[in-house]
Amino acid sequence: MNNNVKRQTLWGRFFQVLITWTVYFLFRPKVIFTDKSLKKRLKCMPCVFVGNHTHHFDGAYGPAVLWRYKPYILVKKQWYEKKRTGKMISWCRSIPINLDEADGSWYAAAEAVVDNGGSLMIFPEGGLSRDGEIHEFKPGAALLSAKKGVPIVPCAIYGTYSPVFGMRQKMLVGEPIESNCPENMRHSKYARQIIAEAERSVRDLYAQMVERYGGCGQYCK
Repeated sequence: MNNNVKRQTLWGRFFQVLITWTVYFLFRPKVIFTDKSLKKRLKCMPCVFVGNHTHHFDGAYGPAVLWRYKPYILVKKQWYEKKRTGKMISWCRSIPINLDEADGSWYAAAEAVVDNGGSLMIFPEGGLSRDGEIHEFKPGAALLSAKKGVPIVPCAIYGTYSPVFGMRQKMLVGEPIESNCPENMRHSKYARQIIAEAERSVRDLYAQMVERYGGCGQYCK
């Protein structure tokens, strides 16, 4: 593994499995693929999973239900500064990102993951949705995709994280958005185009979930 990414320890791998088991016990997740062949296809390709961000549990839930693909997840640096929580996050496949200032270290680490054939999970809204809307996606996730040519995979997270006997927490995984930046276009401009496409896709996937299962009160608009 590239030096920009901390190698996960044996204890870290065990802890990650423990988190996955806990997620499956508490929230009984159901992962749905818009195309059933995606389940196998995604194992053979580095990619960037992007999704809506409705709850702090998303950070544990996303990598747990996508365990087959072992994605590294981007986590706000502030979480690492919390004594116990930060320690547990550092054991997992995670990359810190500082959203309060220009921070290129996360990109170098994410690039290293992709170069080594790995995948990432990012919540491009940049924070939790607290007002009932899916917010505009920021282009950082797509910049990596634009430069490295890896696809973006849209995911819609649906549910209220009701433990054990409540509603099953669900994720709908959409068709990958291929990244082929034209030679005469800046990566930053192309990134804005494909992240907008990813946002539309996540919104559409979420709408499909609402149509299938009804509103769960997570988004009011």
